Amino acid sequence: MANLPMTHAPMTHAPMTNGLEQENARRQFLRYGLSIASGIVVPLGLTACEPSDSDRNKLSVQTFVQPPLLEAKNGLLEVTLTVSYFDTQLSGSNPNLRHPVSLRAYGYDAQRAGYCGPTLVVRGGDELRIRLLNQLPENPPFQAFRDPTNYIKPNTTNLHVHGLHVFPGIYSDVTPPEYGDYVVDPNYGGVVPNGDSRQYVYRIPKDHPAGPFYYHPQYHGSSALQVASLMSGAIMVRGAVDDLPEMAQATELIFLFQAPYFALNTFLNDGVGVADGRLEKFRQLTQHPTGRGLKNNSVAEADSDAQPVLINGVRQPSIVMRSGEVQRWRLINTQVFNSLNLSLDGHVLKQYTTDGWGSAEYVNHRDARTMSGLGLQSASDHPNGLGLQSAPGHTNGLGLQLAPGNRASVVIQAGKPGTYYLRGLPVKMSEGAQPIVLPEDILAKVIVVDSTDSMSIPTTPLPVSRFLDPITDDELANHGGKKRNIIFKMTGNESLFKSQQAPGLLAQAAEVWGSLVAKAEKTYQHNKLQLQQKIVSTFGSQSQPLVYPPLPNLTPSFDIQAANTLNEVVILDAVEEWTVFNLNQISHVFHIHVNPMYIIKVNGESVEPYWCDTVTVPSGGTSQNPSSVTFRMRFKDFIGPYLLHNQRLLLSDLGMIQRVTVVSA
Repeated sequence: MANLPMTHAPMTHAPMTNGLEQENARRQFLRYGLSIASGIVVPLGLTACEPSDSDRNKLSVQTFVQPPLLEAKNGLLEVTLTVSYFDTQLSGSNPNLRHPVSLRAYGYDAQRAGYCGPTLVVRGGDELRIRLLNQLPENPPFQAFRDPTNYIKPNTTNLHVHGLHVFPGIYSDVTPPEYGDYVVDPNYGGVVPNGDSRQYVYRIPKDHPAGPFYYHPQYHGSSALQVASLMSGAIMVRGAVDDLPEMAQATELIFLFQAPYFALNTFLNDGVGVADGRLEKFRQLTQHPTGRGLKNNSVAEADSDAQPVLINGVRQPSIVMRSGEVQRWRLINTQVFNSLNLSLDGHVLKQYTTDGWGSAEYVNHRDARTMSGLGLQSASDHPNGLGLQSAPGHTNGLGLQLAPGNRASVVIQAGKPGTYYLRGLPVKMSEGAQPIVLPEDILAKVIVVDSTDSMSIPTTPLPVSRFLDPITDDELANHGGKKRNIIFKMTGNESLFKSQQAPGLLAQAAEVWGSLVAKAEKTYQHNKLQLQQKIVSTFGSQSQPLVYPPLPNLTPSFDIQAANTLNEVVILDAVEEWTVFNLNQISHVFHIHVNPMYIIKVNGESVEPYWCDTVTVPSGGTSQNPSSVTFRMRFKDFIGPYLLHNQRLLLSDLGMIQRVTVVSA
């Protein structure tokens, strides 16, 4: 395929603009006589803060950092993502204190690794080509070489386009083979360290709904470690809703909510060639799943009970808006465990997509502190992110709920001049004697400055793709009407709470033992051609299977379930109804690849149906009385293997994962 040109927007700390926005920016520049590269700059006197005499000449600066944006041109977007260690400094709970860290991160094309991957912008009918290049160093000593012990390969990776409705298999008709959203890599698969690469090709259907999606690794056993680093980036699918004049004129900001896990001590880092105390460990995720902040003995910053949240690598950034200005925010929770409960002081977040799936009407999320039910909110009580079974346009007293992997699009119109806070309100993620509770956090500051201009909010109904037509009882019955049950049960639920304490002697001994095993994995690494031949052979190619040397017979410190152990087989074009049961006190987050879910019931009670691809299954379930979510799904367009799993990714890596294979009739 010929390489067509594409547009690369340069790295900037200012919101990306189209022609109308550039004209607005020009007028703003003339009005204030001020501008800097890192954002909007306004005199402090135009903010709600009363300046002292010494402050009157100071400026308010937008510190919100917009990810770089790459947009398809002539139907094609082609980019190389390079994975490498990223030595930098990040803030912990205190935004004024920065600490040295080493994390895994994406660079792109000739650009070095950064705080998030580039935003990739496509439309229905476009082709997105991503070459993934793994420049991480070799994996550390391994404990065993059999699936399901992939978790000891923290530097082997792959790529998942979260939520996109695209082909999940391998294009074996080209040499070397090209990959769709293929993430069912066996233990010997994946994109291995030290320069291996894989070509991914995603052909976006013409009727694909418009909304925010994102990409991240999904190599079983290592996904939590890698996503809990800085390995994620946004994908924006444009459509009719983006072409509305009011939408096109509104500045678009991309929010990747991140909570990188930093090393708590220097004991047995997972990485090779990384300074002691810098890189996270899998044990850290299992012992402190909500995070424990950044520990650095050289500074007087106490660990937090919850991981401090960054937005595009910045702790508590400032956003400067003009009174009456309309912006649209794309909110993406890339965290691997923690949920968000978002609320903006004195403003309404008008939500029009749940994940990447649009709605014709807004759901209004007002300042949740001023509404009834100001107390602790449970992320599991309101699994849809649109509020408690909200009717279109309904106003409720909760914040906007985003579980890990959830996304949302909101329209916001700036109110009176003043300083406001985007808050992460308290979230209760489990029930029981020792519930997991995330405290309130300030995520960003919005500074509204005085202006006589005013913009219009796009009117409803908003255009929605026919792809999202409701799934009726008749459609279900006419396409097989099959019903299935999926059970999420974490048998170590009590251990989760206990494991937040210091590890026991057995756990310490197991980890020490693992570190003492000789570095034999490199002997069993297969070269690129062999790996491609093996993968192609499993998909019916005429090439002969390879004979491998004997594998060492070692016992892992503990077992995890393989990604490919279980298999749901579905016929193409079937319409089915599934119920996901939760038998644990903690809320689980269900995500299925390729096809979105049409949610119809929560805990057995009918709700106003809505589309999503990631949903919270309420907490408080037991074996006798499980909580549940029921959805319908069209298995359309694509055959091949893909995954369903818990989007609290450390639980997915430990076994809450299952393979789905769609076959032709």
